[in-house]
Parts: sequence; structure tokens; C-alpha cells
Amino acid sequence: MSGEECVTLYKQKFGLNPEWLIRCPGRVNLIGEHIDYSNYPVLPMAIEDSTWVAAGIATTNNNQTKEIRLENANSRYNSFTLEIGNSFSNSSANGKSPQWYHYFFAGWRGALERLYGNENENKVLEKAKGMFILVGSKIPPSAGLSMCSCSCHSLCSNWTSKDLAEFATKAERFVGMEGGGMDQACECLAERGSALLIDFAPLRFRPVTLPSNALFAVIHSGKECNKGADSQYNQRVVECRLAAQMIAKKAGLDLSEEFREKFRSIFSIRTLRDIAELVERVERPGEMMELVQHLKSKNPEGIFTRKEICELLGCSDEDLAKYSLNSNTQDMQTFSLGKRAEHVYSEAARVLEFERICKSQDKDALEKLAELMNASHKSCANLFACSCPELDATVQKCLDSGCLAARLTGAGWGGCVVALVDKANKKAVEESGLNVIFWSEPCEGIEAFSFEEFTKNKNL
Repeated sequence: MSGEECVTLYKQKFGLNPEWLIRCPGRVNLIGEHIDYSNYPVLPMAIEDSTWVAAGIATTNNNQTKEIRLENANSRYNSFTLEIGNSFSNSSANGKSPQWYHYFFAGWRGALERLYGNENENKVLEKAKGMFILVGSKIPPSAGLSMCSCSCHSLCSNWTSKDLAEFATKAERFVGMEGGGMDQACECLAERGSALLIDFAPLRFRPVTLPSNALFAVIHSGKECNKGADSQYNQRVVECRLAAQMIAKKAGLDLSEEFREKFRSIFSIRTLRDIAELVERVERPGEMMELVQHLKSKNPEGIFTRKEICELLGCSDEDLAKYSLNSNTQDMQTFSLGKRAEHVYSEAARVLEFERICKSQDKDALEKLAELMNASHKSCANLFACSCPELDATVQKCLDSGCLAARLTGAGWGGCVVALVDKANKKAVEESGLNVIFWSEPCEGIEAFSFEEFTKNKNL
């Protein structure tokens, strides 16, 4: 859906023009999967295909109303109306699988709390105005291209890009997600013509110029994914957290003076990067494999039961549940820690190598990048277990069709594959019968327009 089409449909739905339009690009992660919530850098790019949001103050017969009415251009998504009351509870999923509109309300709630954070809930909601909202997109639903994250941060697009990215990451947790911030950072900070290397400790970024002959194709696997509806995503967050805590304990790092200076307890360790910082290897993640071996002393996959983890950490089951687990993992009994840590550290090394190759401008840069992307997918499938048969088959089809590399992009367990293609070979790939949703080079990030500005620019 284009911005012009969004305006037309808004007028049909609500009987008046919108006051604002926001374009939120989709994104594909080129490399660096499932490592943002371990605070390691990732390397995504924004894409041309976007989600458009048209919005205005809710008005009926020229009178403002205290309701938020959301409509979606895609008929598969039900409309939703929220009467603004005295509690945020009716705007959240309340432990159930989140629907599309819950992502919008996550951003709405986060924005209100940021604007009026010192006031109680009743007073905050008294100040909230009703809105008419229309969301439209050409991005396939549940494709792993961050359509829902777009909804979460479209509300506050007059903030600085960095502030908006940080806000949106926190706000998405109102739908129960412990994401690392890659989606929001890419959509807010992207620059046309460059991918972004995004770091999270603290949030900072730098553009990465890709080889001039690099082109990317996005192909749907045929299986939808919804990271908010599936506990597997949050399970991986917890497994990475536990892996870090267990490495600290089994390697004896918790006995060091440096540990005592940085952390109050073993539960203060939250990410695998915390361990790398402790041993001063943040810029050399590949060297962390030596410490990962401590997780594999019992079995080659580094699998631990809940009871074993409690015994090794020297904690009660209640403390483990309170300080290390999340709401989606309270009943988990078995945790795969060795493979998860191995993926995170090896993937972090691939991200840094990807950037280095792009800077080198070597003649065979495209082939070297392809090797890294292919290795990334194998790691996602074999170590992180976030692929699925449909994704693996799509990756193989891409390679058979002449693509240099292909890997899952997004949370996994369905959704899309991103494939690297030499521009000179685009026609041959198209003629192979590969069902490409769209081709893309790096695009700019989020844009916000007043209705007057938008109509002037588009000559409507």
C-alpha cells in the first residue's frame, strides 16, 4: 500500500482526512541473528517496502471523542475500538497471544508513560486523546520483516531517531517481548544506500557501504511466524541469559575481583556480552569459544535441567524463576545452553567480519560475504534451532537458483529468507522460477509527514 492509497482508505473509513502520515520501512537483517538481546552488534538494512500509518484526532460531528479506533487495510485483521477508560489493562494482551493492534497500544502506552510518567494512571489516561488510525502495508504479515515493530513506534516519530529507537524497544515489552532492539533501531536510524551496524551497549550505529554489485532478494518460506505468539523467542532470551550466568559460575569468574566490582550477584549478569566484557574480549567474540566449553563438560550440547542449574548456581528454584526466567519460561525444565552460547559468539564474530569485508573493497568481497551468510543460516538452524523445514528448503532453493547466499531473516521459525545476488545475475535468478517477493537495496528509515506536507510533496 502506498501513502496515497492509505490517505484514500482513511477518508473512506473515517469520513475525513488524516492529520499525519508515517512511513515505517520494513527491514531485513543481513547477518547477526538473535544476538541483539545479548547486546552484540547486528547488521540489518531498511527496505523499500513499508508500512504506512495514517492518523488523526478522533472526531464525530466536529466533537472530539475518547476512543481509539484502529482499522487495517488488510481484511484478515479485525478492526478494534478502545474506549479510553481509567486503566491500561484493556489495551494489553494480558498474557494471551498478542493481536496486531496490541503492538500499537504498546507504543501508545509507552508514549503516555514517557510524556506523563510522574502522574498516576488515571490522570495519564484523562489527558489521552482519542484517535483514528489506519494501518496499511505491502509487507507480508508474520514474515519476520518487522511490520508489528513498525506499529509500535509510529506514534512518536517527532522524537530524535535514537530516542525513538530506544523508546520503541522498551514499549514492545508491553506485548511480552524481550527483544534486543534491532528492528526498532534499523527502522529509525537507517540511511539510504547503506546497511547499518548497530551496537546496543550503549545504542550507537555506523553505516556500512555494501559492495556495489550486491543485491538482495526476499523470499517467503510459506510458513508464517509470530514471535509474540510463540514462546520460543523468549525461551532463547532466557537460555542465553542462563548460559552467561553458568559460564561465570563454571569458569570461576564469579570469584574474581573484577566480577565483584561489576556485579552484585550471579543474577546481575544478563547477557553473554557481560561475560566477554569481564574477560576483555568484546571485540574478539570468536575467542569466547574457550569459555563456552565449560558448558559442554557434561554433554556435547551443553544441555542442563532446571535442577542442575539451581545446584550449580547455588540458588533456589524460586530465585531462578524470579531473577533469570521470564513469564513465558516459568515452566521450562530443560535448557540448551552450550549451543545457544556457541551461536551467539560465532554470529557476533561473523558480523564484525562482514563489516571488515565491506570496508576492504576486495574484488571477491561478494563471495566472502556469501560464505558468512551461509554459515549464519547453518548456525541458526543447528545451534540456535530457530529455523524450520520450510525455511531450510527455501534457502536451498535460493542456492539452486543462482543466489550466492541465503539465510533466514527475522526471528525464524517461519517467515522470510534474504538472499544475496550479484546484480549481473539478477535476470538469471528471476528466470529460474524463484518466487521473489521483492528485490531491495538499502533504504532510509522512518519518515513522518503532516497531511499538508504530504499532499504538497505528492501533488495530491
